[in-house]
Amino acid sequence: MLALLAFAATAHAEQKPDVEYTKLIEQHLVDKRITTELVDHMPASDTVPSPLKFFGRIPGTPGELTYAKDIQRYYETLAKASPRAKFFTLGKTEEGRDLIVLAIADEAVLKDLDQNKAALAALGDPRKTSEAQARALIKTAKPIYWLTSGIHSPETGGPETLIELAYRLIVEDTPFVEQIRKNSVVFITPVVEVDGREKHVDTYYYGKKTNKPKPPLMYWGRYVAHDNNRDGMGQFLKLTQAITAGMLEWRPTVLHDLHEAQSYLYASTGTGPYNPSLDAIQSNEWWLLAQTEVMEMAKRGVPGVWTYGFYDGWVPNYLFWIAVTHNSFGRFYEVQSYGPDINKELKLPPTVTSREWYRPNPPLPSIAWGPRNTVNIQQSALLFALNKVASDHELYLENYWLKNKRAIDAGKQADAINAWVVPAKQTAKLNVADMLNTLRRQGAEISVADTDFTAGKVKVAAGDYVIRADQPYRTLLDMYLGVQVYPAANPRPYDDTGWTMQYMRNVDLKVVRDPAVLQQKMTLLTADIAPKGTITGSGNTILINHTGDNPLVALRFKLPNAKMQAAEEAFEIDGRKYAAGTFILTNADRNAVEKVVAELGVSGEAVATAPSVKSHALTTPRIGYLHSWLRTQDEGWWRAALDAYGVPYTYFADIKVREGNLRKKFDVLIYPTVNGTVADAVNGVPLHGNDPIPYKKSELTPNLGVLDQADDIRGGLGVDGIAELKKFVEAGGTLIGDGTTVELLTQYGVAQGVSISKPTDLFSKGSIMRGVLADQASPLVYGYEGKELPVYFSEAPVLTVGRGAGINPYFDPNAPGARLSQNVTPNAVLPAVSPWKPDPATEEKKPAPNPSNLSPFGSNNRRSFGAEPTQEPRTVMQFPAKADDILLSGLLVGGSTLTNKALLVDVPSGKGHMVLYALRPFWRWQTQGSYFLGFNAILHWDHLDAGTPPKKEAASGGL
Repeated sequence: MLALLAFAATAHAEQKPDVEYTKLIEQHLVDKRITTELVDHMPASDTVPSPLKFFGRIPGTPGELTYAKDIQRYYETLAKASPRAKFFTLGKTEEGRDLIVLAIADEAVLKDLDQNKAALAALGDPRKTSEAQARALIKTAKPIYWLTSGIHSPETGGPETLIELAYRLIVEDTPFVEQIRKNSVVFITPVVEVDGREKHVDTYYYGKKTNKPKPPLMYWGRYVAHDNNRDGMGQFLKLTQAITAGMLEWRPTVLHDLHEAQSYLYASTGTGPYNPSLDAIQSNEWWLLAQTEVMEMAKRGVPGVWTYGFYDGWVPNYLFWIAVTHNSFGRFYEVQSYGPDINKELKLPPTVTSREWYRPNPPLPSIAWGPRNTVNIQQSALLFALNKVASDHELYLENYWLKNKRAIDAGKQADAINAWVVPAKQTAKLNVADMLNTLRRQGAEISVADTDFTAGKVKVAAGDYVIRADQPYRTLLDMYLGVQVYPAANPRPYDDTGWTMQYMRNVDLKVVRDPAVLQQKMTLLTADIAPKGTITGSGNTILINHTGDNPLVALRFKLPNAKMQAAEEAFEIDGRKYAAGTFILTNADRNAVEKVVAELGVSGEAVATAPSVKSHALTTPRIGYLHSWLRTQDEGWWRAALDAYGVPYTYFADIKVREGNLRKKFDVLIYPTVNGTVADAVNGVPLHGNDPIPYKKSELTPNLGVLDQADDIRGGLGVDGIAELKKFVEAGGTLIGDGTTVELLTQYGVAQGVSISKPTDLFSKGSIMRGVLADQASPLVYGYEGKELPVYFSEAPVLTVGRGAGINPYFDPNAPGARLSQNVTPNAVLPAVSPWKPDPATEEKKPAPNPSNLSPFGSNNRRSFGAEPTQEPRTVMQFPAKADDILLSGLLVGGSTLTNKALLVDVPSGKGHMVLYALRPFWRWQTQGSYFLGFNAILHWDHLDAGTPPKKEAASGGL
């Protein structure tokens, strides 16, 4: 046999085997080809309890899953039983559970863990470490290989695999495993989404023990489901914050995230286009290690281990990219579903079973697959990867050093970006601070200019924020602050294509291309930026300018008894200019107001006399928040913003809408997208069978019912629910929605005068577009300066205000079999039209609304709730008039189909309003610049008609 196989198997005979455990491995493996000599046995230990001894079963036992709390108990037991393991926590989840790490290495290595941490930190900052010092550290330091799993709760095999891998790494005494322990430190976080894991195990056992339909896993964490692996840039979720903090503290060399969505094992490299900000070393590391895994598994005849053809390598929002953006090595696996039930005949399509250069030993057309298959194939590949990094530890540490050094050096070059400047004097100063603090918390260094100076073409004032490019995490900054150009000739994008941070947050940022900026005097920030909120002046009226700062939305709710007005026009008083939407507090309790503004960080002025400006009352709305029992993937980002900025609401499910009386309970209804189709939203959880499907806390499901619960979640909104929504609006309520909600309201004729089109030649995957403020008098855009705003848009819905627009399927120019060549323009290339420069064409051309009650499906194919509308929809924001002016960052094909299409529409109906968004105002904790498009709808819910031009009276008289 090959030397490596012999090396890996050496000492099996010398170490006492756990006969019972080994027998169970063989028993549970339903296809004997899915194994290697690394995992076909288990050594015994007299001091360290095996999973079998602790749990009474082994990982890969059919029909069994393990709660995260029990994995944690086991890891704590391992650390107490063996000097080769150390247990610690990273932080808490939103529901108060621990995020944990088990560190594994030889006893001597673990004793020097803090010293090793210091060595890796020194390698991570070549500004403080000479090359000679670095070379010495590379020979003595141990790389940290951090394994994470369970971020996607239905992907259950990773945590089970890591239960066994932890034990094996601690007790196995073969030279193969000893190499891992002596020359590296293995960190294991078995479950990242701890809250979701517990819920998933609950639902699985509910179905197994009752033999009834189990409830869908609509909640993972408190806010989002699958998008918990898209929070790398936004950094809102506790799990993201914990992993980021661990990355900054420990500087792991590799972060490897385990997933479960491919056959049989995919080792990440990617099809490209790779993000242009990536160091070439990173790209090569992906291939070096993946090819090792593919080759070693192929040598052992294990089918279905492959690379390349699944993921691209473009967007830096995934959990494992927290390593990539910090110059470590981030990667992931996708494996066949764990189950845990056995699939006796797993059939796969030819698209994944064909033999290709990247899939030399492909998956089989048909196979018996069980959970032990998943444990074996994933654990084997992991052991090869761990051994490779440990054996070549100097190479990977050198790569880490070089990636940091090259990032610093790149920021000094004359032909590169040398700094980014964020002017301190911006209207929305709190939004500016929030963006910069988000970068700081990810390790980026932010400085403040000590004096005025000019660098290149950029004038910098004392107090402006300067982000130097000659810092180790320049890679992160270049990715986040660059403008993305994703040509359509590339393979289909896996996720968003544009995410430029300053656009998403509506913050002014200037690029400096002049190395002299690095010689200017500036002071490094050592704490977060925290603007002080104060009230200046004297008088009985307090004015708080509507700056667009997101914390302003909390003002109304934190001062519920204060009398508040909102100015409907801009005005000036005592030499100060105030925007439309300015908060006017008359005869307010100044002490109470000062306490709130200090908490929020906003500022105001007290004046003797209230301004003479048209205004309306800011009432405190009763807010209902409507969710579906199907999924909470996207609505959670709305809730995140409401919770973070102090907006109270009552959370309830779609099935309760049919009970009626909505207007008696609420003034505002927020109904974010359900995702999926309109039919999904209407039908909800199917009514198959007679058994109710409960979602609630019980003895059998102790982890459910945290946010909402019901004895039966079936039925959805239903057509009757749609009728109730219409009644709510006509009775004076305001209904707010995006995504499928907009499609539902238009297709069922509730939002009359607005229709949906799906152009066949349009393709845009998660990009930043230019939005034109078509009606600046609308309260929905209070607080926004200028006539344009960057917004997030992803192909649908395309709104037409007026007649026309048919329904057609999406066109995807990058579908499989389409163009596959790569064509990447570096992020430094800016769009032809600045997002901050008004477009004269869009200013002059504002199409008047042309209301219609026509359904996009035709009058015979929809349910209509009304006749010809007598109230006209109000287009508040729209796309530009020129197709070339639309895209700011990302990908857009068929931009001509979007010209002048509405992005934000106020639809009056009866006494109330519907506020419909084609853009996504709340998206992944990244679009803070558009949050107030939603907050304004809440604050001004009963005065959305403000600023509407008076209707012309019909002429009377004779012939």
